[in-house]
Amino acid sequence: MNIALFADVHGRILLSFKLCARWEHETGERIDLILQAGDLGAFPDIGRLDRATIKYAQKDPTELGFMHDFAEYRQEVAVVLEQTTCNMVFVRGNHEDHMWLDQLEQQTEEAVFPVDVYQRVYCLKTGVVYSFCVDGVNLNILGIGRIGAPDGPAGRNAPKYLQSYEFERLCGLDQQRIDLLLTHDSAKDFVTMGYGMAEIREVLNTYRPIYHFYGHTGQPYVQQTDANGQTLSCKLSDLTWGKAQDGHQLLPCSMGILRWDGPDDYSFEPVTQSWFGAYTAHTWHHL
Repeated sequence: MNIALFADVHGRILLSFKLCARWEHETGERIDLILQAGDLGAFPDIGRLDRATIKYAQKDPTELGFMHDFAEYRQEVAVVLEQTTCNMVFVRGNHEDHMWLDQLEQQTEEAVFPVDVYQRVYCLKTGVVYSFCVDGVNLNILGIGRIGAPDGPAGRNAPKYLQSYEFERLCGLDQQRIDLLLTHDSAKDFVTMGYGMAEIREVLNTYRPIYHFYGHTGQPYVQQTDANGQTLSCKLSDLTWGKAQDGHQLLPCSMGILRWDGPDDYSFEPVTQSWFGAYTAHTWHHL
């Protein structure tokens, strides 16, 4: 199976699907699933935006892509989505409408639940293993959304921080195989001392997944072995555009492809083909 990976997209969900369709066209292969590491920008109502999203949307309206393209049906968006068959599965970041997502999550017992009008974008519950299967090949994915709370009691219950019921799910995980860990935050102290989520570190040390994909830190693309000595930890660049002098091109390595044929046969690499650079801030709508 082929899995497309993105980190922080901040509303540029339609662009993600366009890039996947282009990859399929260029390679003649199929993408079976898209995984997205939080800060999807899942805000269905302009009245529920957080301050950071309001600020950035004033400069770049694509920050509001979920509200414009996925909250209500639009024929032109449906046409783009019809170019691929893969769905997107994401974990919550710190820039989402968490109250709205809470309501949707409480309505289902499934590991994932749809959040868009086309039923192509699904939120993965924190602490619930999602087993994805294609042609008899299984990939077990564990998601941990939101971010770790700061030390001390102040503000620990804010919606952007890991919630107590999610922590309980993580503590109650069975001893099953976890192939891939998808999180928004990084593991505690892995990127910057004093930052990150302790629960992510605990999962990495206990289950030793083959891959860990995360976002949030603002870093460019980096791949490195986790502190557990086994997991390949990967932070893709945010799906956004560079500076004017660079032609407002997408940041390098903001999309990756995981080829997975089982726990003994896999590979991952960022998309670096020349066609990727054609999707600038000014051209992507027309491609």
